Amino acid sequence: MNFSAEYPAPSPADVTPAQRAARDRVMLYIRGLDLPPSKGLRLAARSMEEEPSSPGEGMDALELLLDKEGLLPGLPGERGQNIPSFPPLNRSVMVAEEMDRVPWRTSFFRFLRRWRRELFGRGK
Repeated sequence: MNFSAEYPAPSPADVTPAQRAARDRVMLYIRGLDLPPSKGLRLAARSMEEEPSSPGEGMDALELLLDKEGLLPGLPGERGQNIPSFPPLNRSVMVAEEMDRVPWRTSFFRFLRRWRRELFGRGK
């Protein structure tokens, strides 16, 4: 691999797990922004140049860069729609299921049913 003189060859000891997590989080966020690939990678690389020690610091650096680029307030996608920062919530009512009030009895009857099937065959 050829590395330029500007950047030394990285070694695994130089990168901590927290820095890897920061890189992955920034790249995942950039991917969701629906930006052109070259622009997204450039923003991610510039936010990682500060060598964040945690995913939070990496996201803060990315947020500052997005603010400078004018991409922050609505984060419009290619088609002009705004990109939500979280998936839609399902706020429908959950119907409660009938609760087994005597679980020991149910498990005992299941045991007997299974035992009967093994002993006498499949029929009822």
